[in-house]
Amino acid sequence: MWMLQPMAILAIGLATALSGCAGLDTQSADGPCLGDTPECVAQRTALVRGMSSDPSRAWIGQSVGPGTAASGVRLFAYQNVRDKLSCPQLAVAVQELDAAKQLLAGGPAPGQTMLRHNDIKAMTNDVRASLATSKQKKCGAGT
Repeated sequence: MWMLQPMAILAIGLATALSGCAGLDTQSADGPCLGDTPECVAQRTALVRGMSSDPSRAWIGQSVGPGTAASGVRLFAYQNVRDKLSCPQLAVAVQELDAAKQLLAGGPAPGQTMLRHNDIKAMTNDVRASLATSKQKKCGAGT
């Protein structure tokens, strides 16, 4: 049975927020479009589903630019697969989200509102903390 956890509730709210910038269909140079059209929302949703269902998790450790970090797509994917990640994958995920925090410190991506940007920054912190906790529980403190 599927139950809503706090991060799932945040994810649903963020998905709604990600689709909430009227009239903006900005295609990021390095990531999905950040606009609110059904096409942009569908693109981001498809990316999350594809990443989450990839058994190789080949996307983990790939370079992430500001547009990709701003989209939140990888945050949702990490939340979806957190319990399935190996210790090395969890370590890479935590490092990636540390890097994403640095990218997001540069301000909103083109086409992204400050409110959405702040939501993504907060979610990045939350998902990073969740992954770090999972890593500590699964792999021990010294990993």
